[in-house]
Amino acid sequence: MDVTARLGLASAEVVLASWSNLSGDWTPVIHPTVLEVVGLHAALSVATDALHLANRLASA
Repeated sequence: MDVTARLGLASAEVVLASWSNLSGDWTPVIHPTVLEVVGLHAALSVATDALHLANRLASA
């Protein structure tokens, strides 16, 4: 089975990873990518919050 991990953004869809010919237990193969995506989400959330704060402080 072919598996592709995609991230849907507001402006585009990004392919994060692609695995071809997977069979059996996918956990050891896919788990590291899932952890990376969770970390990426956390980093983007912090960056977004920092930009919002910087904009509020700049306009004050």
